[in-house]
Amino acid sequence: MPESSALEVKNLTVHFSRTFGFLGRLGRTTKAVEDVSFEMGELDVVCLVGESGSGKTTLGRCIAALTHPTSGEILYRGVNVAKLRGGALRNYRKEVQMVFQDPFASLNPRQNIYAILSTPLRKLTGLTGPAKLYEESVSLLTDVGLQEDVIHKLPHQLSGGERQRVSIARALASRPKVLIADEPVSMLDASLRLNFLALFSRLRTERNMSILLITHDLATAKVMGGRTAVMYLGKLVEIGPTSEILARPHHPYAELLLESTPRMKGEPTVGEGTTIEKSERVTKGCVYRPRCKYATSICAETEPPLEEKTHSHLVACHNWLNRPEPKAVTVS
Repeated sequence: MPESSALEVKNLTVHFSRTFGFLGRLGRTTKAVEDVSFEMGELDVVCLVGESGSGKTTLGRCIAALTHPTSGEILYRGVNVAKLRGGALRNYRKEVQMVFQDPFASLNPRQNIYAILSTPLRKLTGLTGPAKLYEESVSLLTDVGLQEDVIHKLPHQLSGGERQRVSIARALASRPKVLIADEPVSMLDASLRLNFLALFSRLRTERNMSILLITHDLATAKVMGGRTAVMYLGKLVEIGPTSEILARPHHPYAELLLESTPRMKGEPTVGEGTTIEKSERVTKGCVYRPRCKYATSICAETEPPLEEKTHSHLVACHNWLNRPEPKAVTVS
């Protein structure tokens, strides 16, 4: 765990409810995030890993103050984010920014890049004057590896990689202290992914930021380093140093993710890009039990708490010590 926490998530829960049927008498609740707690320190890197449907994006949106939690707290420098309003909320969003997965959807198609970058510069930093706004917009583009001539183009005139760089530049406009990157490389060609991860690492160091990187594979987490938090069906099931989880995952789900990660030498993978099915959700015991080959009777009755099993390595599993050593996997 970090020595001093800039951001602390405490028992965070997010439920989405909707009604249907005659006069809305029937309802359905989706439990997206369930009792999640973790901390991020200054200049920290946390990789949030899990399949589609695990609740990663919802958790990221809550931290970015874009989704309101059902219960629990998000504390930023000791202040509860859920209670911020008006100018206080604007100041928080200046400090905590988010890069979205699909840059084509998140960028206004009717605005050129100058308008996209100058808007947060005006609203979040108070910068005024066309000359200063233009100069700072060009500086942002340069910082993410783009040329000045991009500034007058529309998003559809750029490649996917260029659009994602513009999204990163926009998030950097307010000089945030925490950057949330939601699957930032999943829509890019494999040849570009390492370049973008290197870009995030450089920006973190140069701009003194913490990064919460949301991803579905451990290969991305390996490149970023730091700590990894493994999420399944809205719950954190393992948190620890990324190098330790790659070497010896404690939870069987982290083991599955490791086996499903793209490897060296073109070896086949299993489970990549899978989605958690509704049939796998349980109401009692361990959430991972329907898929776990190590499950025992206690797993059906009691939900394992997320506890520290080895130094700075937490896991929610009754049988974590009773599993054979996983096969060695070389992550590309």
